[in-house]
Amino acid sequence: MIKQSIISIMTIALLTVGSSAINLKVCIGCHGASFDKPAMGISRIVKDLKEDEILTVLKGYKEGTQGGSMQEVMSGQISKFSEIQLNEIVTMIKSGNIDINNTQSNEEIEPIIEVNTDNCISCHGEMFEKSAMGYSRIVNQMSKEDIVASLNGYKNGIYGGHLKALMAGQAIILSAEEIEAFANIISKK
Repeated sequence: MIKQSIISIMTIALLTVGSSAINLKVCIGCHGASFDKPAMGISRIVKDLKEDEILTVLKGYKEGTQGGSMQEVMSGQISKFSEIQLNEIVTMIKSGNIDINNTQSNEEIEPIIEVNTDNCISCHGEMFEKSAMGYSRIVNQMSKEDIVASLNGYKNGIYGGHLKALMAGQAIILSAEEIEAFANIISKK
């Protein structure tokens, strides 16, 4: 069961502020490394917003009052963050201090392989039992080979329908090892 939505395989680079780890890798997939892209071609450019505007939007996604057609996706991304973490995210975006390859910690980090599926479950369900937004195949009914092929296809831009860009942003950050590990676990559900 993927209750905690973590599959151990490889450490994902985490941004750490104080004692809380904030992973912005998924955000960068759609918004750009400097938050300088309109996500999915429809959002405002986040880095150009004022701090209070960013915080208001993030809180709205968390509370389910913001987002239009992207509300479900963004709510799933933001819901895991505390208000303190939301403020830290705003500070990181506005300062430009975003380095997804820099892991900072007060403790030594063991090289554990992890694939974080928190960003998947808002659309696909906790056990990958849903058709995402009513369009995708049900992932837990797919074979390991089909899962690997689909994720690699999204990553390479050769697979997917009208949600292709959304999934490409999610898949592009996964290594081959993470895709393989993800497929191993999900295909056994």
